Amino acid sequence: MANYATNIFHASTENKQDLNKIEAFLDDNFNGFVNRYGDTVDAEFDSRWEYPEKAINELIALLAAKDKIYIRILTYELEDEYVSFRIFSQGKWNIKLS
Repeated sequence: MANYATNIFHASTENKQDLNKIEAFLDDNFNGFVNRYGDTVDAEFDSRWEYPEKAINELIALLAAKDKIYIRILTYELEDEYVSFRIFSQGKWNIKLS
């Protein structure tokens, strides 16, 4: 059985179309919950083994105002002591791995 990592996701932007895209993408691609309020989307979902880089890159590619969005994702898998914390701001990723 594969180990599953937990992803805690937060995004904020004033661009309503990008929020719609994020909410729909997370609903369509992950099992978990998505909560949208105001200019933010919070979610928690599982991925196999580690941070779901390919899927999140696909999500970022869909966004119209990449330089106006703030995203942070904490991914952890306790069995293998894996932790990844990533912040997307002003169109760039800041990645902290442990």
